[in-house]
Amino acid sequence: MRSGDRKNTFFVLFIISVIVLAVIYFTVPERVNFLENQIKWWREFWE
Repeated sequence: MRSGDRKNTFFVLFIISVIVLAVIYFTVPERVNFLENQIKWWREFWE
């Protein structure tokens, strides 16, 4: 796999994940709680 192909694959995965998170965000009634939980989850994931 060439470097360009790998970059394109990661870009497509990034766009898909952003779209999925946006759909979840706009369908959840408590948007503020969802966003806080996501930030907390990512903070714990990186530690």
